Amino acid sequence: MPKAEAGSTKWVANKMKSKGLQRLRWWCEPCQKQCRDANGFKCHVQSEVHVRQMAAVGEDPKKYISNYSKDFQADFVNLLRTAHGEKFISANRFYNEYIRDKEHVHMNATKWSSLLEFTKHLGREGICHVKEDEKDGLMIAWRDSSAAAVTRRNEIAELEAAEARSGAGEDKMLKKMAKRAQEEAEAKKAIEAKRAAQAATQQVTPPAERVSPTIGASPMDEKVDALVNKQQESEEPKAPVKLSFGLKAKAAPTNKPGLGQMKSQSIFKRKKDDASEPKLAKKVKL
Repeated sequence: MPKAEAGSTKWVANKMKSKGLQRLRWWCEPCQKQCRDANGFKCHVQSEVHVRQMAAVGEDPKKYISNYSKDFQADFVNLLRTAHGEKFISANRFYNEYIRDKEHVHMNATKWSSLLEFTKHLGREGICHVKEDEKDGLMIAWRDSSAAAVTRRNEIAELEAAEARSGAGEDKMLKKMAKRAQEEAEAKKAIEAKRAAQAATQQVTPPAERVSPTIGASPMDEKVDALVNKQQESEEPKAPVKLSFGLKAKAAPTNKPGLGQMKSQSIFKRKKDDASEPKLAKKVKL
């Protein structure tokens, strides 16, 4: 039966029937023909066009399969790069996105028999990042292998390593501070215990002279004794210190009466006494 002409009623009806995804098993890659059922695919395989096309492919099948595989991988990775970048996505979900285009290269024409093998191949070759998830199964993500991306990843790795080293240094410093605080708390408890013991002994017996630490004493006990002696010395009462600034009281002169011994004198009397004093006569030269 001849093929329907483009734009005819039969051609439009066929396009409406073939709308959407069809079975991959009924797709003929050499002829670029999609059949709707098994009977249609059987009739297509027995047709003269298919036999002639398969004869051309049979001359060098490896070449055709290699070309189809390269085209499929290039389209698959390119769509993964543009659609999702370096974000992880389920392999099955992304394959459904890829086959929405009916003109894509189908997997049954490639050297991979399943999506699982193709995904493992991408992971082994370093083309994509592949990991396994309990919920979504295999997850894939595009891997940027350009020089700029490699340099950026190295810089990020160096920064993370520096942050890890600084974090380790901070943890070490915090441990040292905690250890020092614990030692100080233990020393303080030991001092308080020794004070309590000394107070108890002082109530029963008179205070004894300070005894130097014994030879067999531990360094911790020696430190505690030194701290106790130092605090006792600081607690001993000291004589008050007299401060002198070098100022001495001046003695009153003997020939002058003091402030308390002075007698009040009237202004008029003082003026009169001044007037009673004899005035000196001026000498006149002859």
